[in-house]
Amino acid sequence: MNKKLLAVIGISGTLMLGSVYSISANTSGYDLYKDALKKTHTAESATLNFNLNIEDNNKSLLSSQSIFKSDSVNQVNSISTRFANETDVSSMNIYKQDGNWYLMKDGLDTVYKMDTSKNPHHSNIAELKDDVENLIDVMTKNLQQQITVAEKKNGNHVIDLDLTGKEIPLSANALSTLMIKHAVMLQDNSDSKGSDFHIKAKLPELDHDITVKQVKLTAEVNKDNYIKQQTVKVIVTGKDKQDTSHELELTINLDASDYNQTMVTPVEISADKIVEFNHGK
Repeated sequence: MNKKLLAVIGISGTLMLGSVYSISANTSGYDLYKDALKKTHTAESATLNFNLNIEDNNKSLLSSQSIFKSDSVNQVNSISTRFANETDVSSMNIYKQDGNWYLMKDGLDTVYKMDTSKNPHHSNIAELKDDVENLIDVMTKNLQQQITVAEKKNGNHVIDLDLTGKEIPLSANALSTLMIKHAVMLQDNSDSKGSDFHIKAKLPELDHDITVKQVKLTAEVNKDNYIKQQTVKVIVTGKDKQDTSHELELTINLDASDYNQTMVTPVEISADKIVEFNHGK
């Protein structure tokens, strides 16, 4: 997958989650959502359906559908993912068992054993985390009382944060600079042997007049105080070097179920099919 795309996804998702954590504790929606996030992270197991879509001027550049099953007690995970760009489709299964990650890509008879400790993206991610936290400190000063909460008939609660136009703090424009900075850093690591392993998306390179048009988060918390559903949408507009206008829309949707009831069965892997794979190198 295009590493510039990863920068957009990572920054947008982290920004939204971090912002909600940082908003004034006087906001009831903040308290409810913060407590639900904390409890969700302590679940012993869960099944997550994760969908992502990136569009440019209403044309899909990349989409993905993933099913993630996690059993932290037995330390076994499984991920089934399908990626599609404008011309290609790629599916793969990833398993964590016996303390290792194994990747199986459709159409290949090889099982990749991943050594993530040697991933060159780790230092970039640490710097990204620091930059995002600093940006959040500035932004959240202007986001107090923006979260709303509504109770449904079934006892669930819906949390909503929707900022558009002038409602978005001016400091949000720093997000554009942040995106470009880390996109370059990640791209430097992706232009090496092995980068063809990922499906790629042709993302337009915004050069000027870059503006965050909308930032929206909707989450549903169930009666047991677990996150049941969450959607993040970020719309960024701008122009490329040819002065062509673009409206990029990133949508991430998460549906969670079977908390503390998800079972993950380890798979049998033939030793003669295993190849060591240092992701990102």
